[in-house]
Amino acid sequence: METRVDIAWCPGCGNFAIRDVLEKAFRELPIPQNQIVLTSGIGQAAKMPHYLEVNYFDGLHGRSLPLAVGIKLARPDLTVIAYSGDGCMYGEGGNHFIQTIRRRLDITIMVSDNQVYALTKGQSYPTTGRRSSSRGRPWWTSSSPASASTRSIPTPGIGSGSSGWRNP
Repeated sequence: METRVDIAWCPGCGNFAIRDVLEKAFRELPIPQNQIVLTSGIGQAAKMPHYLEVNYFDGLHGRSLPLAVGIKLARPDLTVIAYSGDGCMYGEGGNHFIQTIRRRLDITIMVSDNQVYALTKGQSYPTTGRRSSSRGRPWWTSSSPASASTRSIPTPGIGSGSSGWRNP
């Protein structure tokens, strides 16, 4: 990226390193950057597409995947990447996450999992670890964290032409 724009992330945020890696990866892909579309929802991680030189479409919180599905169905020639944070993908967008994986479309799903709703300064979230706390949430989380990655591993051979999902 030649010119930098004002970035809304806090100094030291891990999103800077992720952005740098994505910039490099997009430059090295054997496809033009104008053939890449990122979709995102709302939140700190969901601001990522704003800071990359690719096409993007922002949606509502938890809705980056329906946007990605619609774009891929309308334009299968494009490289479609849904990028958001864990709150957006697994919290509000949990059902969209499951349904998108079931469709098995050629969409890349990238999740920045910091285990909190970062935009609300540390509100606990489904992947927040048990007995963790933050400045915005000084009491411990009593629930066990959900494991979104293990719920999204396809299990082949379940039924004819269908897929099953491993559940921890």
